[in-house]
Amino acid sequence: MREMEPKTQEEVSIIEESSLTCINLTNSDLLQSALLLKQACLDCGFFYVINHGISEEVMNKAFEQSKKFFDLPLEEKMKVLKNEKHRGYTPLYDQIPDPENQVQGDHKEGYYIGAEVPRDDPQWDQPFYGPNPWPNPDVLPGWRETMEKYHQEALRE
Repeated sequence: MREMEPKTQEEVSIIEESSLTCINLTNSDLLQSALLLKQACLDCGFFYVINHGISEEVMNKAFEQSKKFFDLPLEEKMKVLKNEKHRGYTPLYDQIPDPENQVQGDHKEGYYIGAEVPRDDPQWDQPFYGPNPWPNPDVLPGWRETMEKYHQEALRE
């Protein structure tokens, strides 16, 4: 299990009193965690994850780089538009999760990455496996390295 920086009692109290569902990744009852996650997604679409093991330093760098990316002009962000593997940038109103009840897409932007999979990998033909489009390092230095580090920490056991 990964080490987490201890939270102050005040931080723990705020999290515990939150109306959002709190998923504790140190909970050994995986079924309970899965049920909590499912219910949170069905009820409001949001949840809070604690004890995830991603260092504060890596999270701060990812937030800093994300702000830089989303502050770029739309023209620059569109250069890394989501590809056929569902990786990359999605602009405002691009996603319509409930087309029967939604006239306009969601009011959010996103940037999706996953583990890089080379073309000769057997999973290449599967959805969600393949390359990540990356912003030009001259435009956004450090973006790729920061996001790859964040992704690695998020997937670590």
